[in-house]
Amino acid sequence: MLYKLERNYYCMHKTRLLLILILLSLLAGCGNRGIPVIKQEILDQKMSVLMLSSSGLSASAKDVLGQTLKSWRDANSIAYDWVKDLNALDDNVVSKLKSKSYDYIYVVGNELFPSANEKMALGATTSKWTFLQSQPFAEGSAVTVNEQASLLQLDSQQMDAMKNKAIQDLLFQNVVIEWVTQSDRPIPSAWAPSEEADHIVLLNNNQWFQQLTFQVHQHHAAWVIFYSPVSEDQLQKAKSLGVSVIDFSGALTADLNWTQIFDNRLAMMKTHAWQKGIQNYNTQELKELKMK
Repeated sequence: MLYKLERNYYCMHKTRLLLILILLSLLAGCGNRGIPVIKQEILDQKMSVLMLSSSGLSASAKDVLGQTLKSWRDANSIAYDWVKDLNALDDNVVSKLKSKSYDYIYVVGNELFPSANEKMALGATTSKWTFLQSQPFAEGSAVTVNEQASLLQLDSQQMDAMKNKAIQDLLFQNVVIEWVTQSDRPIPSAWAPSEEADHIVLLNNNQWFQQLTFQVHQHHAAWVIFYSPVSEDQLQKAKSLGVSVIDFSGALTADLNWTQIFDNRLAMMKTHAWQKGIQNYNTQELKELKMK
């Protein structure tokens, strides 16, 4: 009887040990089958993006940008950093450029272009830079397009045609216009022929407002058009004369389809089709361009 009990105990102990070994084997196998192991080559292929966006972007554009980045991460495994509401590329951005390597850097908003130009020129990164124009260019926001840079912009010919039509419509109405500009930005002869030189005021002259006041009253002008970039204070001075005033350097506004713009950027990244140089927004990316 004692022998049988010892034998049964031995069998039970052996069976328990065998079950434990089988369980450990199964758990070890689940480490590979249940939790996928990412191969190094896949990690090496994972794209990374640094998104830099201007404080001047509309709320709707910022919403689209936030949703886009989450979609890029969740659906396309694109790692990203987003520095938003910038007025210029700051020390935080410089630190990221020095500490991390990004495949693509996006600069969204004209206001950021000058400082981004400077940082890109430092050569701290081999990333591909893409500048996305948010509105028609303002003075000083041009991009130096080099081997690392791509610029998406509004069609300059389309903008020039729209501005020209606006002026021609005014001229057709025989309204009297006084032009205000800088000496290095002459008024196109089709708008202000040489014989109408007395309808032009130069901002270089410290007495420009006194001169403008004199000419508005002398010519009974209905419009004052600033052809050169102008401050809000200068605009208000001109408006105090009781005439219609246009800042022609900022006379256009654009309604952009940011969802389509970023969808197209994603397609470009996935197919490795990034190209340096200047490109115009296409008809799907630009909803509307109009005079303010």
